[in-house]
Amino acid sequence: MLTGRFGDTSVRPYFEGHVLLPRLRLNGNVWFIFDTGADTSLLMPMDARRIGISFSNLQESEKTLGIGGASVNYSERALLAFEGDNQLYGYEIELKICQPSEEILTLPSLLGRDIIDRWRVTYDKPDLRLVADVATADAHHVF
Repeated sequence: MLTGRFGDTSVRPYFEGHVLLPRLRLNGNVWFIFDTGADTSLLMPMDARRIGISFSNLQESEKTLGIGGASVNYSERALLAFEGDNQLYGYEIELKICQPSEEILTLPSLLGRDIIDRWRVTYDKPDLRLVADVATADAHHVF
């Protein structure tokens, strides 16, 4: 079972994950906002810079539309790992990395349905409880 949290000031739902980008040889912890409206998980510029991504090293880009309008996103093969029950659960995905623009520099990264659809989630905001039962058949047990 994975335990999320509701943000201190925003009260938004978050899960912490560890992002590994093998081609770039980078990794780091990221608090992803739990977003059932996002088709895919998205690393926003603030987190991308914090873990050391140089946007000049990114390759395949595409223009996408979202609630905030159009953006340019790069695709990068990634492993997202989440810790729960003294285990790490890893998922290989095509992580989208959003190109920086002034309007989105401070927005949180998104945990999308490419991960969420593999979990059974209890979202209980009145009791500030956010937990996910991991569908272990879909996850790689890292440890």
